[in-house]
Amino acid sequence: MENAADALKMAAAVLVFVMALGIGISSFSQARTAADTLISYTDRDSVTQYAEDIGTKTRFVGKETIVPTIYRSYRENYKIVFYHSDGTPIELYTRIRNGVRESVNSIDLEKDVIGDTRQQDNFIMALLYGIKANGRLSRADGSTMDFSEFQAELETNNSGISLNSQGIYDTILKNSTFEEKYGVYYQDDLLPEDYDPDTDISDQFDEPETPDSNKTKKRIISYYKQ
Repeated sequence: MENAADALKMAAAVLVFVMALGIGISSFSQARTAADTLISYTDRDSVTQYAEDIGTKTRFVGKETIVPTIYRSYRENYKIVFYHSDGTPIELYTRIRNGVRESVNSIDLEKDVIGDTRQQDNFIMALLYGIKANGRLSRADGSTMDFSEFQAELETNNSGISLNSQGIYDTILKNSTFEEKYGVYYQDDLLPEDYDPDTDISDQFDEPETPDSNKTKKRIISYYKQ
């Protein structure tokens, strides 16, 4: 009788162990699924932007995607261009070059060498938010300054850049949807006049035509307002 009782206890213990093992495996499986989902969402922008087959990448995005992309533009050296849906440029700011005022629809470190990292960060902040960036722009000594002071600093640097007091976040991005497209070129190459960053990806600049000194590949992200 005692042996039977012990056998029942052992059977019960085995049953509990098997149930616990099954629950544990199920929990690990759910955790793995959740982790994969989070990683997928976290990496979605990176995968989309840096996939090799960028010529086929297009999607519709809003301010939540475009603003971080603008912040990364100087750090990662790519050009961002804005258009209306019909392909006409959307003015972001103006620039005086050789005495001529130009309307600028792009953000491009190669053309607008603002200065050091602090000034680049200030430029992005002021471009996005205009006078709402007051107190969020930094001086070289670490203190803060207003939009008008930063604009004067740009003029002192002979950049020729004139920013709008209303930032592009409120005037262009806030309530809009954009079609996002990609293109690539080697930034040291002289681009042909009919170059279209949305369609002329990188084939015409591939080896052997591209010399070794011109290997800095530059990405262009174009946004078409819908």
